[in-house]
Amino acid sequence: MIDMGTSASSLGPGSGVSFDPPWLNNIDIPNEPPKEQDNVLQQEIPIAPKARFRNARMNMGDYVKTGSKDSLRKSLGHYSKTGMGGARNVANRLRVSTSVAANLFQALHSLREGLNEPIAKIISDLKAEGADAYRFIDVIIDNVCPSGGSLDEISCKDSGFAALGEFFEKNPDADISNLSDDSLWLLTESFLGYEAFGRIQLDIGQVFERQDIPIEDRVTRCNEMCEYIKSEISAQINKIRSEAQTEKNLHSVLQVAIKNTFEVFEVNV
Repeated sequence: MIDMGTSASSLGPGSGVSFDPPWLNNIDIPNEPPKEQDNVLQQEIPIAPKARFRNARMNMGDYVKTGSKDSLRKSLGHYSKTGMGGARNVANRLRVSTSVAANLFQALHSLREGLNEPIAKIISDLKAEGADAYRFIDVIIDNVCPSGGSLDEISCKDSGFAALGEFFEKNPDADISNLSDDSLWLLTESFLGYEAFGRIQLDIGQVFERQDIPIEDRVTRCNEMCEYIKSEISAQINKIRSEAQTEKNLHSVLQVAIKNTFEVFEVNV
């Protein structure tokens, strides 16, 4: 369930500024391995045009009011194509998210393989105490997410808690120390889905605060939008996840999946 109280905390970015905030390249990801192919999507980031989100907000407003899935798809397409200057820019804007997603996958994989002794010791102690799932989640988040206070860093933590919390709610008997590859990919997809949803909400989600629409409808639309974005990202990751043969190119594969997802959205405009 999405918390409407945090769905749109600002008026969103305006025109005449870079598509990327100045702090983005300065965020340190814990235990991030060297990356060989991350520049595949890198390009010179242009300045955002005037009224960049006009069509995206208009169609999102219609979606919130009527529940039209066509309006939602058009909104996401306009968000990517005009609001962000294209799917490649969206992927670059979410490069911290894809780095953290790769870090999450790698941390849980190494934990399963017995290659992450510090986390394994903490998890073992928590198991001995009979700790609940949320204690385990805290440990994982602390070890894979950046610790700063920028919007992107806070968002990664929120998305991590959402993805892991949802997973353990659906799989209460799962062992965090021994997750299958499918579970690792599911968590990665879910995390990135929450990240993309959260980014869009910050940029154009203000329409969800319209007081002339019943709160129940707004919450329903918000949750439906989140699930739609998550499902589309999952579909794109599943198409190319076999290409992630090494830890070094996982981040690049996830960036391509984000780009492909938003290219699909752009088809609707």
